[in-house]
Amino acid sequence: MRKLSVFLMLQFMVLAAFAQMPKVRVNKVDEQQRKQGEWQEEMPEVRGEPGYTWEGNYVDNKKEGIWKKYAVSGGIIAEETYKHDQLNGYARYFYPNGKVSAEGAFVAMDINGEVDYFRIVDPITGDEKFEEVKRDGSSQRNGMWKVYDEDGKMMKEYYRRGEPVTEEEFGKAPVKPAASEKPATPPAPPALPHQNQKKKGNKG
Repeated sequence: MRKLSVFLMLQFMVLAAFAQMPKVRVNKVDEQQRKQGEWQEEMPEVRGEPGYTWEGNYVDNKKEGIWKKYAVSGGIIAEETYKHDQLNGYARYFYPNGKVSAEGAFVAMDINGEVDYFRIVDPITGDEKFEEVKRDGSSQRNGMWKVYDEDGKMMKEYYRRGEPVTEEEFGKAPVKPAASEKPATPPAPPALPHQNQKKKGNKG
């Protein structure tokens, strides 16, 4: 009886361990070979820049919502918001110790035609392939950004569609005319020929 109890307890521990394991992400495509749902993509080292892992959601082959970027060591590098495959919305960046280094918003801008190459690894089969993605637009910082040093000291930066501005410039609203000011009265149109004739007739 005791052996049976030990056996049942071991089975329960194994099942509990499996339940706590993270779910395996499956990269899926639809019938038109468009990426759909949750994806995990490994980006290789390029020109000395370390590789990293992307995790996020695709809708019809376009990044949508929050995408997280992780270092090879497993530490988080960035959380970025995408809309229609463009960086557009709130973003946060992190130091290697996990503290926030910068946070603010991006706005999608003009088409720039940049091309990215990345390696996709199927988490089940281990098969890998390189894929080319052409970016549809560039993105720029917009609004107030908070930038932190490694001790947590924060400073603010201000942007208008990628252009740095001062806090004073950022806070200025477009100048509107005062409500009491009336637009200048336009000059009267020149008299038409038949109006001139009437005036002459009245004089006689």
